[in-house]
Amino acid sequence: MKTIFAVLTTLVLVGCSSVPDELASDNEEALVSYKVAKHQGNEVAGEPARWGGVIADVRNAEDHTVLEVVSFPLKRWGRPEVSDNSDGRFLAVINDFVDPDVYQQGRAISFVGTIGQTQQGKIDEYVYTYPVIEATGYHLWKVEKQKSHVEVDYSPLWFRHNFYSPYYPYRYPVPVRVRVQDNSGTPAKNRN
Repeated sequence: MKTIFAVLTTLVLVGCSSVPDELASDNEEALVSYKVAKHQGNEVAGEPARWGGVIADVRNAEDHTVLEVVSFPLKRWGRPEVSDNSDGRFLAVINDFVDPDVYQQGRAISFVGTIGQTQQGKIDEYVYTYPVIEATGYHLWKVEKQKSHVEVDYSPLWFRHNFYSPYYPYRYPVPVRVRVQDNSGTPAKNRN
């Protein structure tokens, strides 16, 4: 019985914290974070890394593709945690063709690979130094559907607030829940 419990516990823990196979690394502790690479530049070139974010641009060359990515911290399973605060941008170099219609601007993506030499580029007129990851694996995440709901309480005001008899135990009705779904498929940040 103890053996079965130990095996089940191990499976649950491994299943909860595992990353997709494309993003797996032999040594999780050796991975260099984006923030460290941004500040140390070429000093960490050649070190292993796992970074992720939102695609800003896709540029295909003859023998490779460069993705410009707005960096966000990764959740424990490797998905970028998109918010209003970004750590900056990086370039991901993939030795393959990547279709810009599939890898569209605004999609979440994660990479694993080695850190390359930093590159200079421009964001509009601003000169920017990009950390580079030479990707050995990458995972394009599915678009998350935004779930929202609205609660409507149809009981009269006097019944809801119990003004007239605060000590009498009225049974409050359960609020009616109305589910509102957005099926537009656009990310929340792009909606007006």
